[in-house]
Amino acid sequence: MRRDARSLCGIVLAFGLMAVGTGCVAIEAGHEGVLVEQPFFFGHGGVDPVPTKTGRVIVAPTTKVVDVDIRPIQYSEHFDIISSENAPVSFDAFLIANVIEGKSPELVSKYGPNWYANNAKEAFRTFVREEVQKYPLFQLTTDPTTRQKLQDAIAKEVQTKLIEKQGIPVRLNRVVVGSILPPKGVVEQTTQTIIQEQRKITMVEFQKAEESREKAEKQRGIADRAYRESLGLTAPEFVDLRRIEVQKEIVQHSPAALTVIMGLERVGINMPPLASGQ
Repeated sequence: MRRDARSLCGIVLAFGLMAVGTGCVAIEAGHEGVLVEQPFFFGHGGVDPVPTKTGRVIVAPTTKVVDVDIRPIQYSEHFDIISSENAPVSFDAFLIANVIEGKSPELVSKYGPNWYANNAKEAFRTFVREEVQKYPLFQLTTDPTTRQKLQDAIAKEVQTKLIEKQGIPVRLNRVVVGSILPPKGVVEQTTQTIIQEQRKITMVEFQKAEESREKAEKQRGIADRAYRESLGLTAPEFVDLRRIEVQKEIVQHSPAALTVIMGLERVGINMPPLASGQ
């Protein structure tokens, strides 16, 4: 009788300890809780195939709750690689995916909560590297359609060769390839080269302009000389004539009220004398 009483007390004590150890876990919105049972003495442990939704859940002390974010998450990777023509390029690539709702227990049991780092990271980096290395530097850095081609090709690789082939219960939202640039040192060197080339072009154009202006001045001088000789004027007389012509043009394009003071060379065009009696 006394032995039965002791057994009953032991059972009550065990249940009491279990009750004391029982906890309450809160699951946030956009998350699922995966229950992983780890019994002490008997029974079978493992992952509960039904996830816990948003709210609070009471769990036994031998049960672990794995929190799984089922919202889209962005995973970023940085690359410093070589293009098809052995030119270095630097850029970032992003994989945006989310765990399919209700599939979090399957994900945890097969791949663990860190599915990307454990099963997808290196494959994603390989897909990105292989696609980028198909293009030359100039096309990668200047052609706006190249990035879209890269994103589509990489997304297809991730979907077919990674998610579908391995049966990972995640949904691929999109793949994004950031701006592709040469390393900083290469950019600075390229900038200096462009500046030097621009200077050369500017100097060549300036020289051409000077030569063209000199040629035009010579042609104008030849034309003026021919014009002067046809009029039978000396050089000072021709200068006076040109001055009169210029002042005439000024008067024609000036306001109504304008005073012009005209001066001529000492040896110039003979102007008629003023009448002496007036």
